[in-house]
Amino acid sequence: MASKCVYLDEFVSHAKKSIREKLKDKFTQMSLDRGQFIFFEGDDAAALYLVESGVIEANVIHGDGKVYIFHFIFPGDIFGEGVVYGQQYYLFSAVARKEATVWKIAKDDLIPLLESDTDMERHILRLVGKELDSSYIKARCIAGERVERRVACILLKTLDEGAGIPGCAERMDTPLTNRDISGLIGSTEETVSRVMSRLKKEGIVGTKDKQLKVLDRDALVSYFESM
Repeated sequence: MASKCVYLDEFVSHAKKSIREKLKDKFTQMSLDRGQFIFFEGDDAAALYLVESGVIEANVIHGDGKVYIFHFIFPGDIFGEGVVYGQQYYLFSAVARKEATVWKIAKDDLIPLLESDTDMERHILRLVGKELDSSYIKARCIAGERVERRVACILLKTLDEGAGIPGCAERMDTPLTNRDISGLIGSTEETVSRVMSRLKKEGIVGTKDKQLKVLDRDALVSYFESM
């Protein structure tokens, strides 16, 4: 077991005391390099994953080869949770956006423990519910909205999910690019580039060390509401 397991310990703490160590021992650690895939869309759904550090991208590839990003998965989040409710295949691919540490527990090890612990089962259901809420928010971001509004909404959503740091500049905990944003909102990279150029010109967003930053969150909210 790795020395750094803050989020694993927090996750396991929701189980009954009598099975916490047994549950923790069922997890194995994965150390991932940037660009390393954890699983691919269509692979057998055989395990649940928990992010300890880094950022994981969930995506699918359309028939035309364009990558569509579902969402980013941050430390403390789970993914592959479909194994809990009988999902047979993963519906997306999961890849490390940067160096990451992920915990993995096989479905065959997890399900029997959940059946014996309703508290842990409810905790996972709450996490699944959180993912559903996030999906609804994203759907509202892109459904029938102008592209400017979609861009602003996705920036705010990603910032919140990444636990932006309060201050003069709030950090996106992933090197979000115009291509990424276009994949998130279902638009073209050229259109997103135009909107981002305007936001940068107005001092609402900027970059530092190749990292996208929201320089004025209130102005971004106002921009979103004015569109």
